[in-house]
Amino acid sequence: MARAPQAATSSIAVPLGKPIFAQAFRYTAMYGPKPFPEALLIYLDNGSYKILSPGEEHYGSYVSATALGAGAPPRHVSFLSWPSDDWGRNVASHTLTFTADTGAYIQTLVLPGDPVPHAQAGYALPIDDPARIDMTASWEQVRVTYDELFERLLAGERGV
Repeated sequence: MARAPQAATSSIAVPLGKPIFAQAFRYTAMYGPKPFPEALLIYLDNGSYKILSPGEEHYGSYVSATALGAGAPPRHVSFLSWPSDDWGRNVASHTLTFTADTGAYIQTLVLPGDPVPHAQAGYALPIDDPARIDMTASWEQVRVTYDELFERLLAGERGV
């Protein structure tokens, strides 16, 4: 019995930009299959991003409705992850809307073929001097580096 030929896979090189803004996240409402309460999101100057958490590390593209930079936190941002093991070699779409004065955000997750969006929420704090972020660092390393911010987010969640 003859086998059907397999489609060849191909790849492209995507240049990453330089960090222009970054946030430490604390989720208070999470998507069940990915229950990671903390994350670090790094926005790059060419519309790409990197996110790290205890169970994820991937890249994607974003479009922000406002300019990003020091003193200019995001307000409404749409993200599309690039295919990665984090999403079963597929993509995921996230839209985040931030509250200017509290750092609170709501996040809508849309997955391919899933007609029901998933709601997430939490709080975020900006990272000082994002240009100094080590883009090769692991989650464990960035968690230690930005421990003070993650602890502030946790204390805020507890009302301390």
